[in-house]
Amino acid sequence: MIAQENGLLPIVNLDGADPWSEVLTVASPHLDQRGLERIKTALDGRTKSVAIERHYIDKDYRDTFTNFHSKKFSTPDSRCIRLHFFGNPIDHKVIRDGKKLQQHYLGYSVIRPTRPNCVGRTLLEPGACALTNCHISLCTEEVSIQGAILKVSGFPFISQDADVTVCAQSALWMLARYFSNRYRIHPEIYPFRLTDLTRDFSIGRLIPSGGLYIWQMAEALRQIGYAPVIYERQGFSDSFEHLMYTYIESGIPILAAFHNHVVVLFGHRSDFSAPPAPETMAQKFSFSSQFNREFVGNDDNGFPYQILGVRPTPNGIPRNISDVQQFIAALPEKVFLPAESFQTVVTSILDRSDVGYKKLSPKIATNMPVLRLFLTTGRSFKKALGQRSMGNISVQDAYRSLPLPHFIWVCEISHPGIYPNEVLGEIIWDATRNPYEPDGWIAVHYPEVLILDAGSALNGKQNLLTFPINSSTNYPIFESNLVRP
Repeated sequence: MIAQENGLLPIVNLDGADPWSEVLTVASPHLDQRGLERIKTALDGRTKSVAIERHYIDKDYRDTFTNFHSKKFSTPDSRCIRLHFFGNPIDHKVIRDGKKLQQHYLGYSVIRPTRPNCVGRTLLEPGACALTNCHISLCTEEVSIQGAILKVSGFPFISQDADVTVCAQSALWMLARYFSNRYRIHPEIYPFRLTDLTRDFSIGRLIPSGGLYIWQMAEALRQIGYAPVIYERQGFSDSFEHLMYTYIESGIPILAAFHNHVVVLFGHRSDFSAPPAPETMAQKFSFSSQFNREFVGNDDNGFPYQILGVRPTPNGIPRNISDVQQFIAALPEKVFLPAESFQTVVTSILDRSDVGYKKLSPKIATNMPVLRLFLTTGRSFKKALGQRSMGNISVQDAYRSLPLPHFIWVCEISHPGIYPNEVLGEIIWDATRNPYEPDGWIAVHYPEVLILDAGSALNGKQNLLTFPINSSTNYPIFESNLVRP
């Protein structure tokens, strides 16, 4: 049923024999059959109503229209439509009730008048796409529908327009828009600006774009304030996928490059009921990445929240994890220590004769430790202290009082029997140190002892303070980086 079909905000309740065809009828000519099929694949079965916002001025499409599409002889419309999706049937009376509308809101998709791909800026709740049992990065936007202010949390998606943006620019846009939505320090970047960033080192013309090399994408990220690191499978054959997982676990989406294609990965799905995947690194420790079975990402040729597994899955990214040849981790500017270097220094500490767990922690030494490596901010780490308790109130109080750098690397120490729910301790490392500084660690915490470097915390020489712990309990893992839909 279509309400106010000729108005500025028609509403289609998907209750007929062929309800999506009514959406196509109202949303044409911007929406075509190909675009509709992509939307149906993502949302069919969970969407009960679609509100169609006509004459929508989209900031991202207006950017590409001004700089490219308006210069074509056959000029597309300068305006878009925006589809709003709801999990329950709605009507125009509900539109006036923002609180009630919020309960059913699943997100939106901007539909551009571009061919062959009309699906533009999109942000959908993961549940709208039936994504479950995983951990992903999310950002939040506010959306206005005729004065009703709604919030939607998801990971940004956009399809290429095949002119200004191809897969490289689309993946860059998704990554940059996630960061600008989530962190105010990052500016909002529009599609043509991303293309223009490569002007000084382009090969051939800028637009229509023929795509970008991985190093061009990294340079574009560097010019807008990131510190990108490029990894190649050939150079990290034993730990390539482990490093992909470590950055994603840190809340840092990555650009994963296949042969002639690139996608953005921002989540993972693990299976803790099965034995860990075969270890290719040194077997002194197990790593949380060994439980990972799939990554979650956005492929601009598909729809939001697709799975990248050991083999292609229906409606997933049509490639395998092993097909990823390179990836870019867009590190914050003040993170000087990369993941592989942190792994080297932290495993060295755990194996040392003076501060290693075999000497100081009989409880950890009863089993092979499971190590979970991730990057976070000192602020986020401290914010979670009250909820986690840290096994002992004295440890919690010590961490509260300890000055921390803006970014820290953390290695949580657990056992197979209690991971992924609980940990036994952690090691904290200053992310601005280099791997050759022996005093780069800030804290070593085992169930039996806490060792703090009070010197570096106060910008001085290393000054280790040792606090015996009389009783300690297991405590929850840190979960602020990713969200579990």
